[in-house]
Amino acid sequence: MKIGIVGFGNLGRSLASGLVKSGCVSKLYICETFPDACKTAECAPYHAHVSEDINFVIRHSDVIFIVVKSYVFEEIARLIDSAALANKTIVSFMAGMGIEQMRSLIGNATIVRAMPSLAIAECEGVIGYTAASAAVSDIFSKLGYAFETEPENIEKVMAFAACGLGFAAYLIDAFAATGTSMGFSPETSANIATLTFKNAVERGSFRQTVKSVATPGGATEQGILHFDECGVYDIVEQAVRKAYDRMV
Repeated sequence: MKIGIVGFGNLGRSLASGLVKSGCVSKLYICETFPDACKTAECAPYHAHVSEDINFVIRHSDVIFIVVKSYVFEEIARLIDSAALANKTIVSFMAGMGIEQMRSLIGNATIVRAMPSLAIAECEGVIGYTAASAAVSDIFSKLGYAFETEPENIEKVMAFAACGLGFAAYLIDAFAATGTSMGFSPETSANIATLTFKNAVERGSFRQTVKSVATPGGATEQGILHFDECGVYDIVEQAVRKAYDRMV
């Protein structure tokens, strides 16, 4: 499939990497203006056709991913030839701009909203998306755990999954920093933190793991009780909701 990407920042590059790795793109077209980003897109592993002309990318692509900020898209939309969108699918990775708002800018196009995490680069991301064709859904499924959801849930997916990747990394980093403060080297602390969180994920049921490890009267239980006293569950929920409130 011929796929276009408008915007080649961190998320655009992650998308391109996942598309190439999954093998679901035959030709890749990138709309970008920054010289360094253009050079990166033209080189391996992408070997993309790069242009500053968004209509060039639209004309040559079957599916076009919009991976820019909404205010940037508002500027770009004025340049789009609506006729070129016939029989094309637009996939928006933009937060804060709904389908009808996009149509008010570019006409009655086929538009899908989706929100991925950066791990789509390794085809291990999380992607929530609105109703889409089988071909587009198949692309999503090859980039990681993909699920269809209602349009009003897209910002929730971003807060919980896309932003959540950063939140999870933050918590692991805090755990690693604790190891360093206890006298372990940064490398050893990072290795312990990585494997500990990896082991927790691989055990399956998180609550059951807590019960299995935090035996009554033991050291783990004391730490868990401190978490509870500090309201860690509430802190995590509030962080996700802060991210969500920023988008709506």
